[in-house]
Amino acid sequence: MWHLAKALMFPGLLFSMMMACAVWVQAQSGSRPTAEEIVGRMLVKNGERLAALEHYKTDRTYHLEYDGTGGKHHAEMVVRAEYVAPRRKYFTVLSESGSKVLCKEVLHRLVEREEQTAAKTDWQRSLFSTDTYKVELVGQEQLAGVNTWVLKVEPKVSSKVAYRGKVWVSMDDFAMVRVKGEPVKSPSWMIDSAAFDTWYKRRGDVWVPAKNVSTTHVRIGGEAKVTIDYGSYDVLAARQIVTGDDTYGKRCQSRVGENGLRLV
Repeated sequence: MWHLAKALMFPGLLFSMMMACAVWVQAQSGSRPTAEEIVGRMLVKNGERLAALEHYKTDRTYHLEYDGTGGKHHAEMVVRAEYVAPRRKYFTVLSESGSKVLCKEVLHRLVEREEQTAAKTDWQRSLFSTDTYKVELVGQEQLAGVNTWVLKVEPKVSSKVAYRGKVWVSMDDFAMVRVKGEPVKSPSWMIDSAAFDTWYKRRGDVWVPAKNVSTTHVRIGGEAKVTIDYGSYDVLAARQIVTGDDTYGKRCQSRVGENGLRLV
């Protein structure tokens, strides 16, 4: 009897496994969006997250290493960055070390540029969209536990802020997880080549910058590498995310304090 039971169970089990695999394959192939759909969804969700973000405060570390003519030099600056909706950023330099010239001419200018452009919504909006970039879905990849779509991007129009490279977009909430590329136009005749690698991290229902590494090769000789560690965002507040699609994202308010994240 037991042998008969096993003989009957095995075909049923095998059939169930085959059906499950077939359903999974069909779901994967049927739910695979196009590159344009991914970007469109990402822009919508980014707008919702930006509208929900009220305030954050974090201590960033800017570190610069230069190796070239005159030897090796370094500079470091710790900056308190505060964001207040809508799109206002305030920076306070907490400490400086290393080369005073590099701190003044490079790191201070980076901070000033971000503060000046924070409120320029038109400039920010033109950075990345299907109107300004050609996009191609080239694969899938898991980054730090996040499943992502991998997009190859190429600007349709060359400009000072245009870049070519790859963009990683989260599958579950369509957030930009990583951007890696190089400028289409050199920002200066002195610069032979440049590249950047930017990572983002999730804090509650919103995403914030985590780390940026930019490397520049100078024509007259030398390489400069700037690393920005955006800190832990010990203070972060966001309103309930307003969305027309309940499928993606949690409808809750996020608060981050010194004791960590709590959902209310």
